[in-house]
Amino acid sequence: MKVLFVNACVREKDSRTDQLCRDYISKLPQEAEVIEVNLDKEGIKPLDKELLKKRDGLLSSKSFDDPMFDYAKQLMDAEHIIIGAPYWDLSFPALLKIYLEQCSVTGLTYIYNEKGIPEGQCKAKSLSYITTSGGPIGDFNFGYDYIKGLCQLFGIPKTHFASAEALDVWGNDVDGIMTNAKEKITEIVKAL
Repeated sequence: MKVLFVNACVREKDSRTDQLCRDYISKLPQEAEVIEVNLDKEGIKPLDKELLKKRDGLLSSKSFDDPMFDYAKQLMDAEHIIIGAPYWDLSFPALLKIYLEQCSVTGLTYIYNEKGIPEGQCKAKSLSYITTSGGPIGDFNFGYDYIKGLCQLFGIPKTHFASAEALDVWGNDVDGIMTNAKEKITEIVKAL
């Protein structure tokens, strides 16, 4: 199984989200091939006027060999995707949004059929979204909601969610919360 790990844990080893992601990866079958994209080290740039002009030109000529489409092709080729992103400002770090914009490519990750309806082109059967938060997420899980919407567009039929929430609330059992999240991760991996 080819697994793409999109790592938006910019605090790296100090990140509790990264700890959960490493736990997840350790529970995958031994034959799983994990490819990690560490967004903090990729130097990804937002799509500005110049990049959009270049991208539009390449898309109109169906020239998908340009390196600007590498992220989209990598996402398309994965059989399972893990996204690790801390819960920031009701969502996730901006680097993840920039990466996802790079992956959202008409003609690669999705196409429009003859009726103008988008059809996803990704191979992945599932995506797991892992996050941690200092407070409770509750009804404001906009990061995961956004990811679920993109999965529909990209043709990824199933999503999983694991979180460790309220980690910074005084008096909470942080170790217990993390353990519960790791148990949820075990169940997700078993279901793959």
